[in-house]
Amino acid sequence: MDSGFDFVARTRIVFGAGSLARLGELARELGARRVFFVTDPGLVACGHAARAEDSLRAAGRELERFAAVRSDPD
Repeated sequence: MDSGFDFVARTRIVFGAGSLARLGELARELGARRVFFVTDPGLVACGHAARAEDSLRAAGRELERFAAVRSDPD
């Protein structure tokens, strides 16, 4: 007999002008000390990744970046 399971996904969406600048504050609220930041070359090239990293570092978070994600892979 299958006992099944109960899964509750708690999702928070932060949207709007200035949201990226709040990334470090949001990570701090979650208790994150170290962040594995996953991005792609396009976001790095347009500067969004650097802005996110700046916010995380300003909040005192340690950061490791992985920027080799391919958009829309096969």
